[in-house]
Amino acid sequence: MQYSKFVISTSVLFAFVTACGGSAVPLDKLTDAKATVRAAQEAGAESTPQAALHLKMANDELASAQKSSDDKDNDRAVLLLNQAQSDADLSLALARGTAEKQQAQQAQAKIDGLLKQAQ
Repeated sequence: MQYSKFVISTSVLFAFVTACGGSAVPLDKLTDAKATVRAAQEAGAESTPQAALHLKMANDELASAQKSSDDKDNDRAVLLLNQAQSDADLSLALARGTAEKQQAQQAQAKIDGLLKQAQ
């Protein structure tokens, strides 16, 4: 369901940009930023405070980029898409780092348990 909304919104933006001409908002930047936001969500960014903050910032910047594009301020839209991509990347990295830290802690707990059994 979310994927179809993404495809539709991307298609509508692409049609708008190509119809209006001028310096267009690069569709690949929009697609990449949205994909990274989605990846951060799937990695559990909402459950890590710092990751959630950057995820919210990325979503806000995507919405502002859409508005700037609608207002034909494509330079600002590109800037906002770059910022959204950066925040989405950071959110994803923080979410993955938290998950990896938890896995490492679980592994260490198992090792500690096995060491106690061996004594």
